[in-house]
Amino acid sequence: MAHVHNLIGPTFGRIFAVFSASDYADPNYYDYVDILKTDLKGKVRFLNTFEEAEDAVITNNNDVILLDAHSTHTIANGIAWDKNRVHVIGMDGGDRLIQQGSKVQSTAAAADAYVIKVTGVRNSFRNLKFIQVDTDAAALTVAQFGGEGNLVKNCSFVFGVSNNLSGTTTYEVLCGEDSGTFLNCTFGADTLVTSGARAVLAFNRVTTGQECKSSIFKDCIFQICSSSTSADFIRVLATNALLFTTTMRNPIFNNAICAAAGGVALDDAIRSVSGLTGGNLFVVNPASNCTELCTDVTDQVKVIGYGMDGTNPDQKIGIGLTPA
Repeated sequence: MAHVHNLIGPTFGRIFAVFSASDYADPNYYDYVDILKTDLKGKVRFLNTFEEAEDAVITNNNDVILLDAHSTHTIANGIAWDKNRVHVIGMDGGDRLIQQGSKVQSTAAAADAYVIKVTGVRNSFRNLKFIQVDTDAAALTVAQFGGEGNLVKNCSFVFGVSNNLSGTTTYEVLCGEDSGTFLNCTFGADTLVTSGARAVLAFNRVTTGQECKSSIFKDCIFQICSSSTSADFIRVLATNALLFTTTMRNPIFNNAICAAAGGVALDDAIRSVSGLTGGNLFVVNPASNCTELCTDVTDQVKVIGYGMDGTNPDQKIGIGLTPA
């Protein structure tokens, strides 16, 4: 546990360690059992499931959950995270953009719309991989964010099955976050083929009456492999989906054009909604290998980059070109 302080920063809360019950072979397992005894208040600090840890932490206490990275943490049902000021840390060494060792995965046939839905305030999620493997028709997202001031860093969000990738309302992430920070995150995967005109990340209300507003995405990567040219990386779903500003800095939109898998070039990386007036999406220094960055519906989408003036999302700067 000596390296914990490098990952979570100062906290006055308690620490809970989660090792899957199948991880007895992990050499650290019994060390944690010895260290994390029942505390003075009778609270168990060593747990075997993510659900037990979510139940054990106290809202607004800056408690910390440390997730073992030895095997997958399978949850029985989608987690509706409404607690505040709790920090979840994947203990795989940190800083990975993909293949994080601390994996939170759904259960097949649970029929939950998400693996995790965050509506709490000022929580932190670091070094985690969220995987949706439910084949039920209701399992249309990996994660939903509709809280306030939450931090998501070095996390990835992927589907582990392709059953719902043929629809138009399937998204790795549905975002209606107020003042959220997303750093070095990866959304989507390039190994399962999308056949529907869907999006990787969609903006819409998750919490009633709350648009996505004042949120920042920095150095994030968006991935897909699609047989539909109309799939998008970013899509605004409704005229009340955005309020004030949403900023994306240095986003990479990487579409796997893989003939063997059926992957083709996408028309647009970003697609807005007609009549959007309450807020805007500002994209700074994008990189994309789509045919266009945003040409179909451009309402309130502004783009700026090297050599760009920020007024025309159809400009070719930022689009990958074949080298001469």
